Amino acid sequence: MIETIIIISLALLLSLIVNTILFLYLRKVVVRIFIASEQAAEMFSYLDAYKEHLISVYEMPTFNGDETLKSLLEHTREMSEYLKRYDEVYSFTQPDLEEQLLEATREAEEEYDKDKEETSSEEEE
Repeated sequence: MIETIIIISLALLLSLIVNTILFLYLRKVVVRIFIASEQAAEMFSYLDAYKEHLISVYEMPTFNGDETLKSLLEHTREMSEYLKRYDEVYSFTQPDLEEQLLEATREAEEEYDKDKEETSSEEEE
């Protein structure tokens, strides 16, 4: 009877040790995944901002129709589509990233239009 209790106690102690080690390892892995997901989300945000900036430059009268910018814009679009395949990685920590990117794009467009209006009014003076 006492031998059975000792065996069960040792098994319980061993189980607690193994579960603690697995819990700490899992926690470490989840933290790494979270950090990687945050960095991926930031990378996608920068890429989309770059793409929008490139579009705005391409649409300027000075550069409109430039083949080099057009091919660069197409390359950026392809790279963006390729990276969007990994949507699950960055949506793990930021499920509303698409809305944030759309809002940032709208703000960038408004700022571009505002700068364009200021430039026009300065040229008229």
